[in-house]
Amino acid sequence: MPRCPVTGQTFEVSAAEMELRKKLNIDGEPNLSLIARWQILGAFWQHWALHKRKCDKSGKPIVSVFSADCPYPVWHKDEWIKNADPPSAEIDLTKPVFPQMWELFRRCPIAHNVGAGNENCEYTDDWWYSKNCHLCHSGLNDEDLRYCYRVFNVKNSQYGVFSYDSERCVDLINSHLCFRVVFTLNCWQCTESAFLYDCRNCNHCFFCTNLRNKSYCFANQQLTKEEYEKRIAAWDLKSRTVYEHAKQEFKKMLRENAWHRAIFMDQCQECDDANYIYSSKGCLNCFFVDELEDCANIFRGFGGKDCLDTVCAAVGSELVYGSIEPQDKCYDIKFGYNVIQCKFMEYCAQCFQCKHCFGCCGLVGKEYHIFNRPYAPEAFEAKKAEVIAAMKKTKEYGQFFPPHFAANPYEESLAGFVWKMTTAEGKKRGFRMLEREEQRESDTRDASEVPDRSDHADASVPRSPYWDPVANRPFQVLKEDIAFAQDLKVPLPYTYYMRRLQENFRLIPFDGTLREVQCGKCRQKTKTSWPKEYDGRILCESCYLKEVY
Repeated sequence: MPRCPVTGQTFEVSAAEMELRKKLNIDGEPNLSLIARWQILGAFWQHWALHKRKCDKSGKPIVSVFSADCPYPVWHKDEWIKNADPPSAEIDLTKPVFPQMWELFRRCPIAHNVGAGNENCEYTDDWWYSKNCHLCHSGLNDEDLRYCYRVFNVKNSQYGVFSYDSERCVDLINSHLCFRVVFTLNCWQCTESAFLYDCRNCNHCFFCTNLRNKSYCFANQQLTKEEYEKRIAAWDLKSRTVYEHAKQEFKKMLRENAWHRAIFMDQCQECDDANYIYSSKGCLNCFFVDELEDCANIFRGFGGKDCLDTVCAAVGSELVYGSIEPQDKCYDIKFGYNVIQCKFMEYCAQCFQCKHCFGCCGLVGKEYHIFNRPYAPEAFEAKKAEVIAAMKKTKEYGQFFPPHFAANPYEESLAGFVWKMTTAEGKKRGFRMLEREEQRESDTRDASEVPDRSDHADASVPRSPYWDPVANRPFQVLKEDIAFAQDLKVPLPYTYYMRRLQENFRLIPFDGTLREVQCGKCRQKTKTSWPKEYDGRILCESCYLKEVY
């Protein structure tokens, strides 16, 4: 077995992976372990931050996922699409190609955020075909949301993470088809409930786990409607203090009372070594994916086919290798970075609606370009072959872009959330790390000044921002937040929004691996992403189904 030079561990390369490499015309075996591959790719996906800065085209103030320290020129997306005409360069084939590529790329303007088809969603990123959303990331077909991450078909909700087809919810985590629920994890078709874990088709339930088709239950105890209402009256969730206490009780409930399904896999065929995978077929080592077919080694994906070693193979992408964010009907992409609606591309970054390009950055609607320079089709193929041959001699070809090509620091990436690194470690591996901390603005109030109860909010609350000392970032409580909190009878926002989203996301355990564990019932071995603190409460699929149905 090969040994990873980054992790020092040996790793297996499966027959299915080798078959996909053959189909994608990728020579040889990978030289890095899967997690090391995902770390590099995931470092290029900007997450967790929005920054005030100026558009480098117009000079106007904008809010972007890329800070003022970004090594690329950053233009507002509308300006970029209308005026994209980046510089070009000629390649010296006697020298390594990556340094020349970086010299070109860093002069190419990029869009201030990612997404399309939105209305009134200016302060979002990786946001698609949605309306009236604010401070949201990685969503599709959403409406009237604030402070959400990776949600599809969700309306009028806050702090949702990995959730779908729901409405009027707060702290909705890996949940589906819910209405007016507060803090649920792994729930389906629940309404008018709070602090539920792994419940299905339940209503008017509180502090419950693993229930099916129940009403008026408290801590899994069946009550009458009158008894239930009396019990929940003691938990006045309009108070921040009470809400935080309820969250701690919920986590205790997960450790001590709940049964945990070892692997989340539904409506799948021939999928193995995967978790959080739905409606997929023939997939291996895939995590947080939906509707994939014949893919391997995918972290985050939706609607892809024949993709390998990729982070975020999404929305109809096909024949993709070693790429990050190939989205919206991409086809035949190798070593791509944030390419959208593109086909037949290699070593390209930040391109939109392009075809047959190699080593390009910042292009919109172009064909047959190398280093942003146009070629006739036949000349393009000849030149491309020459460049690939030169890159193979220097052993560059087959490797993803060096880490410093990322437009964002490692700490503000998806990889930085899952696989944290110290500044020294990150720099040693070539990642760009945060150089400075956010400075508190003079007009911010202490977060403790947010009223404890949402029904105590008055007109002074939205007047100026608050300061979150843990996240070291400002946040604002909008009048829309007050109305939302009072309607759902929950507290006002009281932290920087991304801190709360990250806390919710961490309740879905994932570190890129599956570990072997004994089923808490039959003692047979199974695989899981749950950490060891849940051992004894983790069930194989057969025992889980017996316990909850």
